[in-house]
Amino acid sequence: MPFTQEAELADIDAGAALEAAREAGGNGVRSFVEFTAEDFRTLYVDDRILSMYRDESHLNEHYEQVLDHLNMDFLEREAYEKTLLPNAGRVRSIVTQMEELTLLRVLYEDSGFYIALAPDAPIADVTEAVEASVDDSRVD
Repeated sequence: MPFTQEAELADIDAGAALEAAREAGGNGVRSFVEFTAEDFRTLYVDDRILSMYRDESHLNEHYEQVLDHLNMDFLEREAYEKTLLPNAGRVRSIVTQMEELTLLRVLYEDSGFYIALAPDAPIADVTEAVEASVDDSRVD
C-alpha cells in the first residue's frame, strides 16, 4: 500500500498538483514531495519505492539525506535567470535523468515539487499538468 500524507508546506495546492501529476504520469509517478528552501514533506511514495526501505523511518532518513540539497535548485534557478541566461525567462523545472529514475523538480517562488518518475514517464506532460493545477488553484 502506498505511503501518503496531506500537504502542508507550500502556499500552493500541493494535493491538486499531486493528483495532476498522477493523472498525467499514471503509474510512472513513484514519489511526490513538496519542498521549500528550508523543509520538505513527502506526500506520496509508491510501493516500488517503499519496498527499497526497511520501514517508514528508514525511508524518511534517506529522503532527508537526499532532499537536504533541494535548496540548491533555487540557487541554480537564480543563476540561470539572473546571470547565465537572463533573457530566457523563468526556470520552470529541473530534470535529472538516471537509469532507474527521472527526478523532476517543478519550481515556484519559494517552494516546489520533487517528483520521482519512472525513466519512461512523460516528463513534459507531468510538468504541464502540475503547472496547470497550480495555475487553476491560484485563480480561485
